[in-house]
Amino acid sequence: MNLALGIDGGGSRTRAVLVDGEGRIVGAAVGDSVNPRHQTPETIRARLQELLTRACPAETHVAAAFLSLGGISTRRDGEAVEAIARSVARLRTATVRVDNDARGALLGGLAGRPGMVLIAGTGSACFGVAADGREAWCGGWEFLADDAGSAYWIALEAVRAAVRVHDGRLPQSPLADLVFARWAPAEPRALATALAQQDRAELAALAPEVIALAAADPLAASIVARAADELARLVAVTAGRLFAGQRCELILTGGLARSGPPFTPLLVARIAAQAPMVAVVEPELPPALGAALEAARLGGFPAGPEFVAALRGAALDLP
Repeated sequence: MNLALGIDGGGSRTRAVLVDGEGRIVGAAVGDSVNPRHQTPETIRARLQELLTRACPAETHVAAAFLSLGGISTRRDGEAVEAIARSVARLRTATVRVDNDARGALLGGLAGRPGMVLIAGTGSACFGVAADGREAWCGGWEFLADDAGSAYWIALEAVRAAVRVHDGRLPQSPLADLVFARWAPAEPRALATALAQQDRAELAALAPEVIALAAADPLAASIVARAADELARLVAVTAGRLFAGQRCELILTGGLARSGPPFTPLLVARIAAQAPMVAVVEPELPPALGAALEAARLGGFPAGPEFVAALRGAALDLP
């Protein structure tokens, strides 16, 4: 049996889905992260091998695999992981392609249609594909260069505002109390040492508290509003490049973008104001099935409307 393998890998886990030529799921498994920014080639190879051993039924052949992974920024990044994947027993004769996890999210979310995906979690970026195949990124430069509007950005802006409040450069605000209470330094200027010991995700975890405080504190509210505007700008610029004022669809992904009230409605409203021809829609398929759809295309499967409909019907059975 010839199969197409879709893999969606984020920072903490990886999901593999095998589908046949009719879009039926014949195997699936969830394993640990294979993000190349955080894992060695040996670890990636071992985890992929273990994942495929659990996902692949006996007497099957993987014709094509598409790996949609976090940590892939350039074609060179993708080629490095492709070489690792081809050393895994089940993939040695397969057509293998690796790309950023935004592609799997977009392919799944819009079931292969042209459109855009806004990623807003710890980081931020917008990725789109036009009907003629043109692609565009906006953002996605990671935290040292950008990540505007992300949870990390909100947390960092809150910390910056808090120290200015403490110095007297900004008026008194509960935001300063929130920041200093979270890290509880022995003395105020020990905050710098405490922050230096935090990784990006730990700092980003402050964002939900800043968003909650925004209802009662103007300083926090200004940070949250600017975050929504920054994210909406990513969408507006991408839409302008690819769709030139024509109607297009957008899906939201990431813990911040999909956090619900109050932030998600604010974000949707700011997108509507900056990019009125963009329609925010709910994702149709999870990213792993978006990756499987692309794998099917790579393998020459007849991945038309019936195939997509079968994937849609199978989505509820994913582990």
